[in-house]
Amino acid sequence: MSRSSSLPPDRFDLLFLRMVDRITEVAHKEEGHDLLREIARNYGLNHAAYLGMNIRGLTATEPYVSVTYSDEWVMHYKSQSFVEIDPVLSASLRSILPIDWSELDGGNQRVRRMFGESREFGVGRQGLTIPIRGRHGEMAIFSVTSDLSAKDWLDFKRIYMRDFQTLAVHIHQMVLKTEGVIHEDVHLAPREIECLQLVACGLTFQEAAFRIGLSDRTVRFYLDLARHKLQCLNVTHAVARALSLDLIKTPER
Repeated sequence: MSRSSSLPPDRFDLLFLRMVDRITEVAHKEEGHDLLREIARNYGLNHAAYLGMNIRGLTATEPYVSVTYSDEWVMHYKSQSFVEIDPVLSASLRSILPIDWSELDGGNQRVRRMFGESREFGVGRQGLTIPIRGRHGEMAIFSVTSDLSAKDWLDFKRIYMRDFQTLAVHIHQMVLKTEGVIHEDVHLAPREIECLQLVACGLTFQEAAFRIGLSDRTVRFYLDLARHKLQCLNVTHAVARALSLDLIKTPER
């Protein structure tokens, strides 16, 4: 793992920034699939997958799917109607928090068979799914899988969880952009943009306050306003969305 476990949580590492840059460079939907493969490769994962639902003008007849799974597994998943019993999908519809596949109820025999067969097809022993809620009622999920041991998987999640949460938002925005789905503009005040930019550059709230001559409480106030306008769950989410909307600049490496 490239990121030190002692790295302060307010810092963005080079791998994350490189992936954000790559996502913002994608101009055509055909590039999105290659991007998922690149994310999986750079993070040492088995697979990465995106599924979008209820996206106006895009998913009227069926979900939007882009996955790095083998064609054989996708065909098998469909032929066995696993979508009807897949606990990852049902849990994602109910939650806004990341879902570790190992924590899902495996009491159902068909569910156990589905996960067992997924491993046979190379999906991976471990899985993590990030639910995404859009501003206009759309929802999506971003999933990553791995063959790490249970112990190593816990360490991996601790180090990279925030990366995947923010990359999920970027990937969703990328899909909307490349598919021509138009959303309303978000208007942030100059101070809100300034505070988001400083946090994106790796400054803590206290460091950002010192840099622009405001109190820590005032910086938090502006960040909370920005988070509310961007309809995000936290500041990290807000930074990711502001980057994807080109409201702030990607920090220089």
